[in-house]
Amino acid sequence: MALGGSAFLPEVKASVVKRMDDLLAEAPKKKIDPRKVVFLSDIHICGELVNGKPRVYPYNPTSLQLCINDILAMRRLPANVIVTGDVAWDYGLEEDYRYAAELLAPLERAGIRVTLGMGNHDRREAFLKVFPQYAEQTEVAGRIVTHIALPDVDVVMLDSLCELPNLKPRQATTVSGEMNAEQIEWLKAFTARSSRPVILCTHHPLGEMPNLDKFVSDTPSVAGFVYGHTHSWNKIARIMRSRKPLRMLPTVNLPATFYGDIGFAVMTTSPEGAKFEYSSKGFWWPQPLDTPPAAWQRRAADLHNEEANFVFE
Repeated sequence: MALGGSAFLPEVKASVVKRMDDLLAEAPKKKIDPRKVVFLSDIHICGELVNGKPRVYPYNPTSLQLCINDILAMRRLPANVIVTGDVAWDYGLEEDYRYAAELLAPLERAGIRVTLGMGNHDRREAFLKVFPQYAEQTEVAGRIVTHIALPDVDVVMLDSLCELPNLKPRQATTVSGEMNAEQIEWLKAFTARSSRPVILCTHHPLGEMPNLDKFVSDTPSVAGFVYGHTHSWNKIARIMRSRKPLRMLPTVNLPATFYGDIGFAVMTTSPEGAKFEYSSKGFWWPQPLDTPPAAWQRRAADLHNEEANFVFE
């Protein structure tokens, strides 16, 4: 059932949803599916707490926890959860990442690998203070780039954050994304030495990064593109015109847990391709309401059972 607006939020506080401790007790008993990945995006966690609740966007942790509950309740757990950026609420404060780490920890305790990406509301310096392992594991120095090898495909989480220098703690940076030359060069070398299909992920849409767009156009092994940023579920076929014959690139725009389309996407792979299923938890803008408008409920209902497919050639 696709729920509209904030209809589910009071239920969590009333313990309608299972307690997290109960889910954690069950999760280790479950098998991990190496071909299953859950994609989250735009979780926007505020770590500045007042009386135990975020100073702004107090519903965000509840919304994220509902998604985590659903993931932990799956019959077979995903081997990976990937968050495509905007982990922090607005300015990428260190306390945002500390609270996000606390909220995401049940996934890792269940044996699920969690990979975080950079969005325009994130800040690398603060992020690395909480998650220093990313500096050691990144594929490209100075950026947060992660390679996840699945049985049938390589998934690469790129760093599209365009972070202005010398930002003050509460100063906004560029909203649009960029892809630096070092990441493009790494991608060229990575795809040149592998015959496996590749799914690329960033926070920002492909159209904001012309150099990445050209790389994708010139690289047939890129089987699909996944991104967030706009807080909406969408699937678009891009026609890549730089090669003959013309090639279609499927793309998936992920929902958020902040506002807009609310939920997550589950990707399952096979040697033939990847299937995405959207799990809708509702719609709201800019915050949930006790009585959501009918249009919000219709949006969530329209997206119930939405799917998208990437073909591995």
